[in-house]
Amino acid sequence: MLAACGPETRPVAAPVPAPRPVAAVAATPAPLSSDWRDWPLTPGTWRYVAGGGATVARYGAGANTSFALRCDPGARRITLMRSGTAAELTITTSSRSAKLPAGSINDDGAPMTAVILNANDSLLDAMAFSRGRVMIASPGLPPLVVPAWAEITRAVEDCRK
Repeated sequence: MLAACGPETRPVAAPVPAPRPVAAVAATPAPLSSDWRDWPLTPGTWRYVAGGGATVARYGAGANTSFALRCDPGARRITLMRSGTAAELTITTSSRSAKLPAGSINDDGAPMTAVILNANDSLLDAMAFSRGRVMIASPGLPPLVVPAWAEITRAVEDCRK
């Protein structure tokens, strides 16, 4: 009973152990759907560059170009280029797909797979008017899925003037 009159004593909590570090686990990418229109876009953004008698619409992250359309207005032709080297380039839009034999070129020091098209080729229209995205595939290289933004149309129209 005398203990009730004295200062209140509370039990001291045991120290909480510091959390143990957990080893980082690499995230496993989700499997891609069978429909390319559901795949995530390839990281990057479009840039339109005019100069030196040609115009180029480039898609990529930072200074790296994943895909490009280069207009040669004198010859009225468009060169489609994707990063890496392969023997063919398959362009898939919401309205059509085309498998094209390709060659290799060097674009600003980077090896690229390239196809040259007449500026009036209907595949260019299909790319410009694709519903939201365009897929670029080549054997042995990862597919690219790029947004169908105005830069595609600008490069094509530059060659049709």
